[in-house]
Amino acid sequence: MSAATQSIGVIAKLLDLSERRVQQLSREGVIPKAERGQYDLIGSVRGYVRYLRDQALKAQAGAPDYAAERVRFIRARADLAEMEAKEKRRSLIAADQVEAAWIAVLALLRTRLLALPDRLAPQVFEQSTVGDTRNLIRAAIREVLDDLAEPDIEFKTDPDIDGLSDPETDGGKGTSGSETTAGPDDQRLGGPEPAAEF
Repeated sequence: MSAATQSIGVIAKLLDLSERRVQQLSREGVIPKAERGQYDLIGSVRGYVRYLRDQALKAQAGAPDYAAERVRFIRARADLAEMEAKEKRRSLIAADQVEAAWIAVLALLRTRLLALPDRLAPQVFEQSTVGDTRNLIRAAIREVLDDLAEPDIEFKTDPDIDGLSDPETDGGKGTSGSETTAGPDDQRLGGPEPAAEF
C-alpha cells in the first residue's frame, strides 16, 4: 500500500466523515478513487476542501436554504390561518374596511362642523352675553360629537358566522366607552373661562 493511497477508513477519519459519506462523495466525483477500495490521500483532501469551499460560496451567493425556507413557509401558513380565524371571529377587521369607516366618520364630522356657522348665526345674534354665546356654541359642538360617538357604520361580515362575535372582545359599544370618550371633551370645554372677549 502506497503512502499516496489509503483505505476508506483512514480517509473517513481524516475528513471526519462516515465511510458511507466518503463513498457518496467519491461517486459524485469530489473524492478521487484510486483502485481496489483505496483512495488517493492528497486528492481526497484537496477534493473535499474544494467541495467545502464551493458549498460556502453557494451559501454566500444566496442559494436557498431549504430547511429555513420550509420553516418560514410553515410559519407563514400558520400566521395566515390565525388571521383567517380572527377575521371569522370578527376580532380582526380588514384594513380597507377600517379606512372606509374612518373616511365616513370624517366626512360626517366635516359636514356637521361646516353646518354649524349657518345654524348658529341667528341664535348667537340673539344672545345677550359672551358667556351665553359660548354655552350655545359648546352645546352645538357637544351635539355633533355625541352624534359621532356612535356613527351608523357597519363592517361587511360573513353571514354564516354573525353569531360568533362577542361584543366585549370585538370592540362593541358600551356605556362606559361613551362616558370615557365624553370625559376629555367635558374637561376641555368646561375648563376655566378665557379672559379675552370676542
